[in-house]
Amino acid sequence: MDNICERIKCTGCSACFNICSKHAIRMLEDQHGFVYPQIDSTLCIDCGLCKKICPANNPVKLVYPTTCYAAAVADQNEHATCASGGLATELSKIIINRNGAVYGCSGNDIRNVHHIRVEKHIDLHLLKGSKYVQSHIGSTYQAVKNDLELGRMVLFVGTPCQVAGLHGYLFHKEFKNLITVDLVCHGVPSQKMLNDNIQYYCSSDETVEVAFRRKVTSVAGREASEHIEYGWFYKTSHMKNYCGVKPSKDAYMSGFLNMLIFRESCYNCRYACIARCGDFTLADFWGLGQDAGFANGRGVSAVLINTEKAIELWKSASLNCKYAERDTTEALKGNGRLQTPSKMPRNYRRFMSMYPHKDFKTAVFSCMNREKYKQRIHYLKMFLKG
Repeated sequence: MDNICERIKCTGCSACFNICSKHAIRMLEDQHGFVYPQIDSTLCIDCGLCKKICPANNPVKLVYPTTCYAAAVADQNEHATCASGGLATELSKIIINRNGAVYGCSGNDIRNVHHIRVEKHIDLHLLKGSKYVQSHIGSTYQAVKNDLELGRMVLFVGTPCQVAGLHGYLFHKEFKNLITVDLVCHGVPSQKMLNDNIQYYCSSDETVEVAFRRKVTSVAGREASEHIEYGWFYKTSHMKNYCGVKPSKDAYMSGFLNMLIFRESCYNCRYACIARCGDFTLADFWGLGQDAGFANGRGVSAVLINTEKAIELWKSASLNCKYAERDTTEALKGNGRLQTPSKMPRNYRRFMSMYPHKDFKTAVFSCMNREKYKQRIHYLKMFLKG
């Protein structure tokens, strides 16, 4: 077998890698750091399973949300440590309380962002925070299947293409003990791009933490308000506090916000629509109306309930949340990636031809329309809404 799917359609979900019992498939990085399957013809027996379960080759079950909520965890200390409203953490707690396991993306080692398995509350912090990079799946789907067949509850959180990859690997079998959460995704850069950017701030042997957004609370009189800052925030083992770099000054954030450094399949993403592949869909609730009862609309999750299983779990999660039911169209209008994929920039091909022949920073800043970028920084909120 030569190819599993068209290269332009491959999302790197790793379903093919997980399904191959002959270990004939490896996920290897290309020159830009994006992983693609490579088949070892000496091991392949042409069974065709990889093609059969590949989401790029086959219809993916997408369902329309039945209900939409604006929500945030009620515990303020918990809320402060979460990227948005903290709903993924709340759902994870419930699954763990039911003796289940949670699979999600960990940025604890920012140079190797990957999916991990968590079954203790004390380890949930490993899954928190936004990671603007494609998570390495590895053999995660195999571990999920093992837990499911043992009868354990499983919560899987990932990008829509990763959720679709898991469903494909499971041959779309309905497991009552599986709950999936797809995250509204703007597009994914590669781990290589992220690592190349890290080297501008610290040496390769230094331990470093990186964040791309943070919640900031300001107090004016008796009123406290919260807003989200975007940028490149990093802290090495030699630093006490995070150092912040404005998006316009950092190559990675500039490339991300300009949609310049995404995997090619992201620009034709079949999941960037209101019909979803997960039981839940979570996103920032951009454009939330003031009548929802949240003081400033910051740090609030849009929670789309897509299946009966999600309805049942939401009943438990909502007990520890502040929430308001909203019209689905409100979440739709406020989030562009619930409508269409990110648009490929005019200089995308130029960037890909330059990188990595030139260093990452040079390639990014050489390919950006500076005036247009200044406008996008000024209207950052508008960009994130779509």
